Amino acid sequence: MNLDTKWVPMKWPCGPLEIARRSKSRSFNADLKDMLEAWEQPSTLELLKGTPINCLVVDWANGKPEDSAQQQALKPLLEAGRRLGVSFVGKIALKEGTAAAVAAARKAGLSAVMLRYASAQSFDLPAILQLPPEKVGGETASSIFSTSENVWPGVNLETMEGDNARAGATANPWVNSNAWFSLLAAALAPGKTLWLDFDPPDSSSVVHPANYGLAIADSRAYGSQWIISLDDKLRAALPGGDVQAKGVWEKLCEMVAFFESHREWGAFKSEGILGVISDFRGDNAYFSGEVLNLLNRRQVQFQILERSRSLPAPAQGLKALLWLDKEEPSAEQHSPLLAFVRQGGLLIAAAYWGPPEVKPARGSSLHYDMYNLGTGQIAVAEEGFQAPDQVAVDTHLLLSRRNDVVRLYNPASVNCHSSIDPVHRGRLVQLVNYSVKPADSVTLWVNDQVGSARLWKPGTKGTLALQGVAAVPGMDFRLPPLSLYCALEVEGPNL
Repeated sequence: MNLDTKWVPMKWPCGPLEIARRSKSRSFNADLKDMLEAWEQPSTLELLKGTPINCLVVDWANGKPEDSAQQQALKPLLEAGRRLGVSFVGKIALKEGTAAAVAAARKAGLSAVMLRYASAQSFDLPAILQLPPEKVGGETASSIFSTSENVWPGVNLETMEGDNARAGATANPWVNSNAWFSLLAAALAPGKTLWLDFDPPDSSSVVHPANYGLAIADSRAYGSQWIISLDDKLRAALPGGDVQAKGVWEKLCEMVAFFESHREWGAFKSEGILGVISDFRGDNAYFSGEVLNLLNRRQVQFQILERSRSLPAPAQGLKALLWLDKEEPSAEQHSPLLAFVRQGGLLIAAAYWGPPEVKPARGSSLHYDMYNLGTGQIAVAEEGFQAPDQVAVDTHLLLSRRNDVVRLYNPASVNCHSSIDPVHRGRLVQLVNYSVKPADSVTLWVNDQVGSARLWKPGTKGTLALQGVAAVPGMDFRLPPLSLYCALEVEGPNL
């Protein structure tokens, strides 16, 4: 039995296990208990009719006294869901006794289980592993896997002064995003599907509809999928037909439906002329992850190269490599890295491990020693890599803006991701606005004289043709006001 990668997952917290967990909170009250009991009822599944959401994630076994009561309480919901074509995934948080919980899940008709703890046992029910970020990899991840240490996307409230966001280390409003981790997971576990598990922040009112759309867009634009999770205020208001709550729900479903109608975009390959190399593990995990995060915020389009794997040939379009780890390359890696430089590439590293007879050129660049080798260069930080933000800034400057793939002018809190259709060679640039305020003066520059451009926006029928303005080099596209998300499909002679 296999996991269905076409599932669109949503958390469905309810029942005795969730009540027992939430009862430990100071905010627990009778209304919250009533809401959690109400969502056990099959009638709540009416919300899913006409939506793309087809998979519910429910608590199944935590090793608590309430496990049996939970499984019994879910029976009517499971039966009604199956009649509607809804699949169920049961979360199991057990270190021991997993096999019995899985067997009970299979007997109850669940389609899969989600395991918090990996097991050496084989089960007769598909299992989704929930892995810590540092454990994500092709060998450990199931065909669908999940991580829970994720952030709620948006402008970080800790950097707000009144209605204004303070600038962060990269001179833009500080934005929380899971984009970098989605890209990393796709590189470490190619061909597998990441489900991001995170909940909305507490809210005194129904969450602004853009926030839920942003959680979806931040995941899907970068190749992963969010396990939809509603806040308590929204979940309490929906069954009663509250007009505002219904509007939020419809906007959320509209965004999901948009991405479901463009599932082929998930198979596109990230574009970039910078290769970022690390093992992304252990002592290197935080530093390398933060560099990826900050490079993404600078709109640098990159490819992620896991250190132990074969390096791509220079012909694949890379112009620079960033070696992040303190460990030097192995003997097998050393030759292809130096060959990359000799053929005109730029290699950026914290220490020099090139040919000993090569000496740094006179004069440094950005506090880097520059070693000329063949037609390329090795840039070595004079004091090693000190801080992720400085490495991100330096890398972009060393690479130079002339090597940008795409660029945003007047971006405010907008970021973008460029990818290539491997079949038709078209380029897709997805733009995400992380602020609740629309961005109304954004211009997208692409590094080619494109032949045509189509703009996609959720909630609109068809596409909008955009006329570009020639730039030397490349082409500028003035975008219409961007409230949350849009995608630009471009085709050109060199793509």
